[in-house]
Amino acid sequence: MEPQRVGWAHDWIPPNIGWESDKAAYRCYWGQFDIFGKKFYGENNPRLIYPEIEKAGYHTETDWGMDILHVGTSPGLGGVTLYVNDKAYPVRSPEGKGGPVFESRLASLDKDRVTIEHVARGVGQAGRPYKVRFHCSCFAGRRESSIEILLDGGEPTDKLELGIGLTKLPQEALLIDTDAGVMGSWGFQSPSVGTIGLGIIYPAERFLRFLDLVDEHQAVITIRSGVPIVYHIQCDWLRGRRFPVAPSAGDWLNDLRRTAAYVRLHRSGNGAA
Repeated sequence: MEPQRVGWAHDWIPPNIGWESDKAAYRCYWGQFDIFGKKFYGENNPRLIYPEIEKAGYHTETDWGMDILHVGTSPGLGGVTLYVNDKAYPVRSPEGKGGPVFESRLASLDKDRVTIEHVARGVGQAGRPYKVRFHCSCFAGRRESSIEILLDGGEPTDKLELGIGLTKLPQEALLIDTDAGVMGSWGFQSPSVGTIGLGIIYPAERFLRFLDLVDEHQAVITIRSGVPIVYHIQCDWLRGRRFPVAPSAGDWLNDLRRTAAYVRLHRSGNGAA
């Protein structure tokens, strides 16, 4: 029998929901997206962390890795802001205070793919708000996670844009390639974690602009109500590599470009990957 290569967990600390492949682990809560750094020691040593996450302490380094991103009130890695008629509505409620209301569940699971659903209600103007549905997936053998967003509600005449966010690091190199549809950073947030890489891969044909905000970078793209779009998130942790060999910001950008090329190659006819 083939081993399980993806996993998930829910409410080990409410309202967390997490999803993972054998290569990377992600979680979200209140619309904020967070990551765990896994120690990667070769193809024959995969590790799923969510089956035992309730027993694991992860704010300090363990045998499998640790929590490598401090999100604060930011979107984390891939949280979004919905722009309705040029007004910004962050799709998050840090610490569960104010803003949209969220619910999460497992959407599907087999040995090679897991998808969780994270839904925000009450985004936008009070009289005609939007529901924002995230379907977040990990695939066996892959480090990136796909995130499909679907909007429902609002007004037919609304002008809609989506800002995909990236937490600012105190020390970082910001990496942008609009042709590939990539925005990333390579930098340092805390001594206990060390160097990390954050990356977003978005549909390049939908790109509008970049924004530099107080605690986040944003890639703003077009979106329509009722039409799903897909973007991807990806992370790296220098200490999680067995043989780091001093990779640079340029190496991380090339990693993200390779993922963008893979996504384009595997994109289906309706624009979703």
